[in-house]
Amino acid sequence: MAQDYIHGYSREEQRRLIQQAEVLAPNVFAGLDLTGPGRLLEIGCGVGAELATIAARWPRPDLIGLDRSAEHLAAAKDYLLPLARAGRAWLLRGDAYALPFRDGSLDTVITVWMLEHVAGPDRVLAEALRTLAPGGRLVCTEVDNGSFAFDPAVPAIRDWWDAFNRFQLMGGGDPFVGRRLAHLATESGYADIDTKTLPIIASDREPRRRGALLDYLENLLLSGADHMLAAGIVRQTQVAALRRAFEQVRGDETTSFRYFAVRLTCRKPPG
Repeated sequence: MAQDYIHGYSREEQRRLIQQAEVLAPNVFAGLDLTGPGRLLEIGCGVGAELATIAARWPRPDLIGLDRSAEHLAAAKDYLLPLARAGRAWLLRGDAYALPFRDGSLDTVITVWMLEHVAGPDRVLAEALRTLAPGGRLVCTEVDNGSFAFDPAVPAIRDWWDAFNRFQLMGGGDPFVGRRLAHLATESGYADIDTKTLPIIASDREPRRRGALLDYLENLLLSGADHMLAAGIVRQTQVAALRRAFEQVRGDETTSFRYFAVRLTCRKPPG
Protein backbone atom coordinates (compact mmCIF):
# COMPACT_ATOMS: atom_id res chain seq x y z
CA MET A 1 0.00 0.00 0.00
CA ALA A 2 1.00 3.64 -0.18
CA GLN A 3 2.60 5.06 2.93
CA ASP A 4 -0.68 6.37 4.35
CA TYR A 5 -4.12 7.59 3.38
CA ILE A 6 -3.68 11.29 2.69
CA HIS A 7 -7.16 12.16 3.98
CA GLY A 8 -6.88 10.41 7.36
CA TYR A 9 -9.51 8.36 9.22
CA SER A 10 -11.34 10.95 11.31
CA ARG A 11 -15.10 11.25 11.75
CA GLU A 12 -14.91 14.37 9.61
CA GLU A 13 -13.29 12.34 6.82
CA GLN A 14 -15.97 9.67 7.14
CA ARG A 15 -18.66 12.31 6.68
CA ARG A 16 -16.74 13.73 3.72
CA LEU A 17 -16.65 10.34 2.01
CA ILE A 18 -20.43 10.03 2.28
CA GLN A 19 -20.91 13.54 0.88
CA GLN A 20 -18.46 12.79 -1.93
CA ALA A 21 -20.30 9.62 -2.90
CA GLU A 22 -23.63 11.45 -2.98
CA VAL A 23 -22.33 14.36 -5.06
CA LEU A 24 -20.39 12.24 -7.56
CA ALA A 25 -22.85 9.34 -7.94
CA PRO A 26 -24.30 10.78 -11.19
CA ASN A 27 -20.79 10.71 -12.66
CA VAL A 28 -19.46 7.49 -11.11
CA PHE A 29 -22.47 5.39 -12.12
CA ALA A 30 -23.50 7.12 -15.36
CA GLY A 31 -24.26 4.51 -18.03
CA LEU A 32 -23.22 1.65 -15.77
CA ASP A 33 -25.39 -1.42 -15.16
CA LEU A 34 -24.61 -3.50 -12.08
CA THR A 35 -27.72 -5.65 -12.11
CA GLY A 36 -27.48 -9.40 -12.00
CA PRO A 37 -26.93 -12.23 -9.53
CA GLY A 38 -23.69 -13.17 -7.88
CA ARG A 39 -21.27 -11.59 -5.45
CA LEU A 40 -19.95 -8.04 -5.91
CA LEU A 41 -16.84 -6.96 -4.02
CA GLU A 42 -15.69 -3.37 -3.55
CA ILE A 43 -11.98 -3.23 -2.73
CA GLY A 44 -11.27 -0.23 -0.52
CA CYS A 45 -14.89 0.32 0.45
CA GLY A 46 -14.11 2.98 3.07
CA VAL A 47 -17.26 3.90 4.96
CA GLY A 48 -19.54 1.94 2.61
CA ALA A 49 -20.94 4.96 0.78
CA GLU A 50 -20.48 3.52 -2.73
CA LEU A 51 -22.00 0.19 -1.71
CA ALA A 52 -25.02 2.01 -0.33
CA THR A 53 -25.42 3.82 -3.65
CA ILE A 54 -25.18 0.53 -5.58
CA ALA A 55 -27.76 -1.08 -3.30
CA ALA A 56 -30.17 1.80 -3.86
CA ARG A 57 -29.80 1.66 -7.66
CA TRP A 58 -29.63 -2.09 -8.31
CA PRO A 59 -31.30 -4.91 -6.35
CA ARG A 60 -28.16 -6.98 -5.93
CA PRO A 61 -28.37 -9.50 -3.09
CA ASP A 62 -24.67 -9.97 -2.28
CA LEU A 63 -22.53 -6.89 -1.67
CA ILE A 64 -19.15 -7.23 0.02
CA GLY A 65 -16.92 -4.41 1.19
CA LEU A 66 -13.24 -4.84 2.03
CA ASP A 67 -10.98 -2.21 3.58
CA ARG A 68 -7.75 -2.13 5.57
CA SER A 69 -8.96 0.59 7.99
CA ALA A 70 -10.67 -0.55 11.17
CA GLU A 71 -11.94 3.02 11.70
CA HIS A 72 -13.59 3.22 8.31
CA LEU A 73 -15.04 -0.28 8.58
CA ALA A 74 -16.61 0.61 11.92
CA ALA A 75 -18.27 3.59 10.25
CA ALA A 76 -19.34 1.39 7.32
CA LYS A 77 -20.91 -1.06 9.75
CA ASP A 78 -23.17 1.69 11.05
CA TYR A 79 -23.87 3.20 7.64
CA LEU A 80 -24.77 -0.14 6.04
CA LEU A 81 -26.62 -1.60 9.03
CA PRO A 82 -30.02 -1.83 7.25
CA LEU A 83 -28.40 -3.70 4.35
CA ALA A 84 -26.53 -6.00 6.70
CA ARG A 85 -29.71 -6.80 8.62
CA ALA A 86 -31.43 -7.61 5.32
CA GLY A 87 -28.59 -10.01 4.46
CA ARG A 88 -27.49 -7.93 1.49
CA ALA A 89 -24.10 -6.60 2.65
CA TRP A 90 -21.00 -7.96 4.39
CA LEU A 91 -17.83 -6.18 5.48
CA LEU A 92 -14.31 -7.55 5.84
CA ARG A 93 -11.00 -6.12 6.95
CA GLY A 94 -8.30 -7.21 4.55
CA ASP A 95 -5.44 -6.53 2.17
CA ALA A 96 -6.07 -5.59 -1.46
CA TYR A 97 -2.88 -7.44 -2.36
CA ALA A 98 -4.07 -10.70 -0.77
CA LEU A 99 -7.85 -10.88 -1.03
CA PRO A 100 -9.46 -13.40 1.35
CA PHE A 101 -11.47 -15.13 -1.39
CA ARG A 102 -11.04 -18.38 -3.29
CA ASP A 103 -10.02 -18.40 -6.94
CA GLY A 104 -12.99 -17.73 -9.21
CA SER A 105 -15.42 -17.05 -6.35
CA LEU A 106 -16.59 -13.52 -7.26
CA ASP A 107 -18.73 -12.24 -10.12
CA THR A 108 -17.94 -8.51 -10.02
CA VAL A 109 -15.11 -6.52 -8.44
CA ILE A 110 -15.07 -2.73 -8.30
CA THR A 111 -12.82 0.05 -7.08
CA VAL A 112 -13.84 3.70 -6.72
CA TRP A 113 -11.15 6.33 -6.05
CA MET A 114 -8.98 3.59 -4.55
CA LEU A 115 -6.09 2.75 -6.89
CA GLU A 116 -4.60 6.25 -6.52
CA HIS A 117 -3.79 5.32 -2.91
CA VAL A 118 -1.79 2.14 -3.55
CA ALA A 119 1.81 1.66 -4.63
CA GLY A 120 0.96 -1.47 -6.67
CA PRO A 121 -2.29 -1.05 -8.63
CA ASP A 122 -1.11 -3.87 -10.90
CA ARG A 123 -1.09 -6.20 -7.88
CA VAL A 124 -4.64 -5.17 -6.99
CA LEU A 125 -5.83 -5.94 -10.53
CA ALA A 126 -4.00 -9.27 -10.48
CA GLU A 127 -5.71 -10.26 -7.22
CA ALA A 128 -9.09 -9.21 -8.56
CA LEU A 129 -8.47 -11.36 -11.65
CA ARG A 130 -7.63 -14.36 -9.47
CA THR A 131 -10.85 -14.07 -7.49
CA LEU A 132 -13.17 -13.42 -10.44
CA ALA A 133 -15.08 -16.25 -12.06
CA PRO A 134 -14.43 -16.74 -15.80
CA GLY A 135 -16.27 -13.95 -17.57
CA GLY A 136 -16.50 -11.97 -14.32
CA ARG A 137 -16.30 -8.20 -14.54
CA LEU A 138 -13.87 -5.64 -13.12
CA VAL A 139 -14.99 -1.98 -12.93
CA CYS A 140 -12.48 0.64 -11.74
CA THR A 141 -13.44 4.31 -11.49
CA GLU A 142 -10.28 6.28 -10.81
CA VAL A 143 -8.61 9.68 -10.94
CA ASP A 144 -6.50 11.43 -13.51
CA ASN A 145 -5.51 14.53 -11.61
CA GLY A 146 -3.75 16.00 -14.61
CA SER A 147 -7.17 16.87 -16.04
CA PHE A 148 -8.00 19.27 -13.16
CA ALA A 149 -8.52 22.89 -14.24
CA PHE A 150 -10.34 26.11 -13.37
CA ASP A 151 -11.19 28.61 -16.11
CA PRO A 152 -9.89 31.23 -15.59
CA ALA A 153 -7.04 29.73 -13.57
CA VAL A 154 -7.08 30.19 -9.77
CA PRO A 155 -3.42 30.18 -8.67
CA ALA A 156 -4.01 29.42 -4.97
CA ILE A 157 -6.08 26.34 -5.82
CA ARG A 158 -3.70 25.26 -8.58
CA ASP A 159 -0.68 25.50 -6.27
CA TRP A 160 -2.44 23.48 -3.58
CA TRP A 161 -3.49 20.84 -6.12
CA ASP A 162 0.09 20.50 -7.33
CA ALA A 163 1.30 20.07 -3.74
CA PHE A 164 -1.49 17.57 -3.07
CA ASN A 165 -0.37 15.46 -6.04
CA ARG A 166 3.31 15.66 -5.06
CA PHE A 167 2.48 14.46 -1.57
CA GLN A 168 0.56 11.46 -2.89
CA LEU A 169 3.45 10.56 -5.18
CA MET A 170 5.91 10.86 -2.27
CA GLY A 171 3.77 8.42 -0.28
CA GLY A 172 3.77 5.83 -3.05
CA GLY A 173 0.36 6.59 -4.55
CA ASP A 174 -0.47 7.67 -8.09
CA PRO A 175 -2.84 10.63 -8.61
CA PHE A 176 -2.68 10.05 -12.38
CA VAL A 177 -3.52 6.34 -12.35
CA GLY A 178 -6.64 6.79 -14.48
CA ARG A 179 -4.62 7.24 -17.65
CA ARG A 180 -2.84 3.91 -16.99
CA LEU A 181 -5.89 1.75 -16.36
CA ALA A 182 -6.16 0.21 -19.84
CA HIS A 183 -2.44 -0.66 -19.82
CA LEU A 184 -2.68 -2.17 -16.33
CA ALA A 185 -5.67 -4.30 -17.36
CA THR A 186 -3.90 -5.50 -20.50
CA GLU A 187 -0.74 -6.41 -18.60
CA SER A 188 -2.81 -8.24 -15.96
CA GLY A 189 -4.48 -10.48 -18.55
CA TYR A 190 -8.02 -9.07 -18.76
CA ALA A 191 -10.22 -9.22 -21.87
CA ASP A 192 -12.89 -6.90 -23.35
CA ILE A 193 -11.00 -3.88 -22.03
CA ASP A 194 -12.72 -0.52 -22.36
CA THR A 195 -12.16 2.90 -20.78
CA LYS A 196 -14.61 5.79 -20.56
CA THR A 197 -13.96 9.41 -19.65
CA LEU A 198 -16.30 10.72 -16.95
CA PRO A 199 -16.58 14.53 -17.14
CA ILE A 200 -17.19 16.39 -13.89
CA ILE A 201 -18.10 19.97 -14.83
CA ALA A 202 -19.06 22.91 -12.61
CA SER A 203 -20.36 25.95 -14.49
CA ASP A 204 -23.00 28.68 -14.33
CA ARG A 205 -25.28 26.53 -16.52
CA GLU A 206 -26.19 24.48 -13.43
CA PRO A 207 -25.79 26.76 -10.39
CA ARG A 208 -26.91 24.22 -7.79
CA ARG A 209 -24.66 21.52 -9.21
CA ARG A 210 -21.80 24.03 -9.36
CA GLY A 211 -22.24 24.86 -5.67
CA ALA A 212 -22.31 21.20 -4.65
CA LEU A 213 -19.19 20.40 -6.66
CA LEU A 214 -17.29 23.37 -5.25
CA ASP A 215 -18.20 22.29 -1.70
CA TYR A 216 -17.04 18.75 -2.46
CA LEU A 217 -13.79 19.98 -4.01
CA GLU A 218 -12.90 22.35 -1.19
CA ASN A 219 -13.55 19.61 1.37
CA LEU A 220 -11.43 17.19 -0.66
CA LEU A 221 -8.45 19.53 -0.83
CA LEU A 222 -8.64 20.56 2.83
CA SER A 223 -8.94 16.93 3.95
CA GLY A 224 -5.24 16.52 3.14
CA ALA A 225 -4.18 19.66 5.03
CA ASP A 226 -3.13 18.06 8.34
CA HIS A 227 -0.80 15.52 6.72
CA MET A 228 0.55 18.04 4.23
CA LEU A 229 1.26 20.59 6.96
CA ALA A 230 2.98 17.98 9.13
CA ALA A 231 5.18 16.98 6.18
CA GLY A 232 6.09 20.58 5.39
CA ILE A 233 4.54 20.35 1.92
CA VAL A 234 2.32 23.40 2.55
CA ARG A 235 2.13 26.25 5.07
CA GLN A 236 -0.77 27.65 7.10
CA THR A 237 -0.77 30.73 4.88
CA GLN A 238 -1.60 28.47 1.95
CA VAL A 239 -4.54 26.97 3.84
CA ALA A 240 -5.93 30.46 4.38
CA ALA A 241 -5.27 31.37 0.73
CA LEU A 242 -7.08 28.23 -0.42
CA ARG A 243 -10.17 29.08 1.64
CA ARG A 244 -10.19 32.66 0.30
CA ALA A 245 -9.84 31.39 -3.26
CA PHE A 246 -12.92 29.16 -2.92
CA GLU A 247 -14.90 32.08 -1.46
CA GLN A 248 -13.95 34.17 -4.49
CA VAL A 249 -14.84 31.40 -6.93
CA ARG A 250 -18.26 30.94 -5.34
CA GLY A 251 -18.91 34.66 -5.78
CA ASP A 252 -17.87 34.68 -9.44
CA GLU A 253 -20.24 32.51 -11.44
CA THR A 254 -18.18 32.99 -14.59
CA THR A 255 -15.41 30.79 -13.13
CA SER A 256 -15.90 27.17 -14.18
CA PHE A 257 -14.22 23.94 -13.12
CA ARG A 258 -13.59 20.74 -15.06
CA TYR A 259 -12.20 17.37 -14.19
CA PHE A 260 -12.17 14.06 -16.07
CA ALA A 261 -12.17 10.77 -14.20
CA VAL A 262 -11.66 7.44 -15.98
CA ARG A 263 -13.72 4.26 -15.76
CA LEU A 264 -12.20 0.93 -16.75
CA THR A 265 -14.45 -2.02 -17.52
CA CYS A 266 -13.04 -5.42 -18.45
CA ARG A 267 -13.59 -9.13 -17.90
CA LYS A 268 -11.71 -12.22 -16.86
CA PRO A 269 -11.23 -14.33 -19.98
CA PRO A 270 -13.58 -17.33 -20.10
CA GLY A 271 -12.15 -20.77 -19.50
